[in-house]
Amino acid sequence: MAVNLGVLAKLSAGGAMLLLALLGPAASADLAESLWRPDAERAASDATRRCAGAYVEPAAPELGDAVDAAAVPPVNLTAKTLDSRVGGVTHVAGGVVVRQGDRWLVGEALAIDERTGVARATVPVRLGRPGMHMVGRRAVVGFGDDSAQLEDAEFVLIDPQLRGAAAHVDHTGGALHLADAALTRCPSARNVWQVRASEIDVDQDAVFATARHARLVLGKVPVFYSPYLRFPVRSGRASGFLFPNVGYGEDGVDVAAPYYLNLAPNRDATLTPRYIAKRGAGIEAEFRHLDRRSRSEIRGAFLSRDARHNGDLPRTDFLATGGDPADFVPADRWLASANHRARHGRLRVLVDYAAVSDNDYFVDLGTGLAVSSRAMLERRGEIQYARGGLFTRLRAQGFQRLEPGPTPYRRLPEASLVYASTLRGPLDWTVAASWSSFRRGSSADATGFAAVEGHRIHLEPRLRLPLSRPWGFLALSTGLRHTAYDLARTPVDIDRTPTRTIRMASADGGLFFERNIRRGAWNQTLEPRLHYLYQSHAAQDELPRFDAARLAFSYRQLFRDNRFAGLDRIGDASRLAVGVTSRLLNAANGRELLAASIGAVGHLRDPRVTLYGRPDDLETQPSTALAGELRGTSGPARIAATFAWNPRTDALEEAGLAISYRRSARHLLNMGYRRRVSNDIDQTDLSFHWPLVGQWNAFGRWNHDWRSGRTVEAFAGIGYAGCCLDVKMLWHRTVDVPRNRAQPGPDGDSGLLLQLAFRGLAGFGTKVDSRLARGIKGYRLEAP
Repeated sequence: MAVNLGVLAKLSAGGAMLLLALLGPAASADLAESLWRPDAERAASDATRRCAGAYVEPAAPELGDAVDAAAVPPVNLTAKTLDSRVGGVTHVAGGVVVRQGDRWLVGEALAIDERTGVARATVPVRLGRPGMHMVGRRAVVGFGDDSAQLEDAEFVLIDPQLRGAAAHVDHTGGALHLADAALTRCPSARNVWQVRASEIDVDQDAVFATARHARLVLGKVPVFYSPYLRFPVRSGRASGFLFPNVGYGEDGVDVAAPYYLNLAPNRDATLTPRYIAKRGAGIEAEFRHLDRRSRSEIRGAFLSRDARHNGDLPRTDFLATGGDPADFVPADRWLASANHRARHGRLRVLVDYAAVSDNDYFVDLGTGLAVSSRAMLERRGEIQYARGGLFTRLRAQGFQRLEPGPTPYRRLPEASLVYASTLRGPLDWTVAASWSSFRRGSSADATGFAAVEGHRIHLEPRLRLPLSRPWGFLALSTGLRHTAYDLARTPVDIDRTPTRTIRMASADGGLFFERNIRRGAWNQTLEPRLHYLYQSHAAQDELPRFDAARLAFSYRQLFRDNRFAGLDRIGDASRLAVGVTSRLLNAANGRELLAASIGAVGHLRDPRVTLYGRPDDLETQPSTALAGELRGTSGPARIAATFAWNPRTDALEEAGLAISYRRSARHLLNMGYRRRVSNDIDQTDLSFHWPLVGQWNAFGRWNHDWRSGRTVEAFAGIGYAGCCLDVKMLWHRTVDVPRNRAQPGPDGDSGLLLQLAFRGLAGFGTKVDSRLARGIKGYRLEAP
């Protein structure tokens, strides 16, 4: 390219001075500092926020006339002095400002070769274009090929909010090649962490940057090295290695290196090789698919020949029970899960599946996949169809139990139908029907009633007359509940085809009263309710218990038509329940501040049906049983309480209290109490996350069982939430209930966990956050 000297005079002196005032001289104190703009509103809302600001593109004046984007833009220049020779080298000095298209250069001296279109600066210059700004001690700028080379340079990328420095920068268009470089997302003058590398390639439009011989430096201490590193510099999706996750614990070093595959706009996958020093090597995989009608996620993990587990017992337990070390055979360990949701017109499909190789999988290995450790893993598939008053469902369901106890029955399959319609006026009718096949699965060798399998058909037609007015309601209902079984593996002398028919009727009515209080600011309601339930008795002692369970006695249980869950037990009843609710409502918006309910149930005839054994006190007492609940909200504070009182024993049978305070993601306080006599539960649970001074936080939990005198879980720790670094340290102690282990009684597991998160990059360890999310209600990882 030859630079036309006739173009060099287009920039006015006023425009040059304005550009210099906006951008500052090339030798300004700090490039990043000059582009940083604090966010006063964000800083005022939280005085401890460290990143209350961002790098902002400076507003520059228009320089020169608009040009055709397809043509090579002309060069516009201004300076105090100009020494030019036609066809030679032009020297400019003193407040030099050069503009070509959307890029500009500011400096004190420049030499431009008209023949080659190359400008050289041997004094500091500042080069910029939208989204990219650089300062270098020396520079070579090509006006013909949109290139530049800078020595001893600093740079700021506006969109990814990155800044850094390099011994040499090779810039072409929106791409940077950096040699002997360092970059960070920390604000100006805060090098809490940096990625230093012999070479770094950054493209303004790319999702990832790549570095060779990269070191992650915390302060001045290297904490990680990789010969090749790929890390995100902007939001978006692109295939490639993500930042590795490195941890250290009782199993030694734990390294996972995820590789992301951007398969299509609506499909992606992640493959994560994993190495655990004292266990072995394995891999995790995740596939996701999303379209207008469905969402699917498939996950899996595999660890080959775990050196610390034989598939039944951990090595320590195996040796503790007298096993010979030579007989210990390492086992393959795995996890598999699938989740699918789809809607096709009126048809819905749901699939949930999860399985692990052994009961200790989550305790030993955890997982980076979205599968949590639970007492049971569910396997469920459903097809649903709804139209008008018709709802049908076909499902299969099973479980993998991860704790001691019998495995629940599997439904293989279950078909159900509900149809609702009106007869005349408010009178309506419904019919519900279901057919279920129950299998025991891994407990097939059980004896007695625990071994029973078979089919169940249930039919339930009902008539209902609902009447409602603004001042009250009345609902009358009657129906029939018929169940038939076809059983196998029953004990001797037990009917294999039993049936059960129950007649039922109920009347439920209530009134609404309201008054205005506190000068019209609040409305208080009074809502009395009366409920009568009749259900005939049918002998059910010899029926199986496929899905039956006793429901906890509560205020809401007063108005249910069955005191059991499932269909294998339907309680006989002739009982009267009375309750009253009072609410405090904001008169302006109707928001509920407080609601309190209390009620009682009296049996006009002693119940005879039980889940097993003889009826308990709450089921047979002639006097009334009391139950109540309370809930309230006031700003960030919430309270919920329940109780059930047994007059015969003059004691609480059920009690629960939960108080929470959540002013922000950093101000959390939870207090809870739970008592359930039937399950021998008497526990308190306290948890908190609270700011201390500046960017320091404290967090903890204490969950104690007063029946056994044992702490179920306790942890405490502190965290530092800086602008570009999060550090959390946590001590924990947890009761680990044995699963497949031969050792009796629970084990205590304690230790110290450390987690580092480099904001905008990645982190080391995730166990602290996962423990906080599980143990502190309302906790979530706060975004920077």
